[in-house]
Amino acid sequence: MKHTIITREPFSFEQTLTFIRRFAPCQAETIVTEDSVTAAVSVGRRAWPFTLRGHRNLTIETPDEAPPSIARRAADWIGANDDLGALYEAAESDPPFRALVRTLHGLHQVRFLGLEEITVYCVMMQRTPIKMATRYKSKFLDRFGHQVRVGDRTLRAMPELPELATLDDGDIAKAIGHPAKAARIAAVVRGVAEIGEDFLRTATYADARDALLAIPGIGPFSATAILLRGLGRVNELPSIGMFADDGRALYGRAWNEQAIARRYGDQIGYWSFYVKTGAARLTGRSSIVGTHAPGGSVTSTRCVPVGS
Repeated sequence: MKHTIITREPFSFEQTLTFIRRFAPCQAETIVTEDSVTAAVSVGRRAWPFTLRGHRNLTIETPDEAPPSIARRAADWIGANDDLGALYEAAESDPPFRALVRTLHGLHQVRFLGLEEITVYCVMMQRTPIKMATRYKSKFLDRFGHQVRVGDRTLRAMPELPELATLDDGDIAKAIGHPAKAARIAAVVRGVAEIGEDFLRTATYADARDALLAIPGIGPFSATAILLRGLGRVNELPSIGMFADDGRALYGRAWNEQAIARRYGDQIGYWSFYVKTGAARLTGRSSIVGTHAPGGSVTSTRCVPVGS
């Protein structure tokens, strides 16, 4: 079955595909060609594959019996409806970032494949190098992921939150080989499932952030990761300082955290996405984009509003 996904201009699917090719945590669960990407999500304890292809407005191909919600989830994944207007307008008075916008023009934020995936991964990445966190995720999906065959590849989809909430931390520990992380994953998944995706999407940013911070095992960085990299809520960062190395490489002597916070305001999350993506492409690193704080985590107990 084919549907059309209308994207908000400016939008570049070429930029989307380039990002996905380089995004280490999701590379194993996507199939990327010159003009398409295929992935899978779980609905009703089953993995459903989908393929996106096109240029600006995209075509999504799914199995004929696939739930209609898959098209929405695919659109959310690639940030199809993100409005870049405020970000690009602010960049006009910021020459270093304006040059980066020209390089990445039309790139919308590519999220994790749903709230369930970032909820699990945000624990895996705490104080953990990205390669190891990616291994934990692969082991987790080996044991609990729903599988679907696409050509000569098998894709694994993260179970939905209600299913994840039933998992025993002992079983998770056996899967990933890390009992402490397993116990934290189980607690965090249950906490996020109890809050619910609707609340995290529609509540004020402060209320959503504070609800996440009340869950044992979630600190400021993990809360921001869930809201930014899972749901596309770009309002805050725990600290602009966590992007200082990449920021100084871009801005040189013009690097000024306070000025950046004032200029980008509630678009600061999108600013960070562009800065990390640009830095990764310039240096040849994998695009981790806001999935690690320096040293692995942010240790403060509150998320500091940026740009307020």
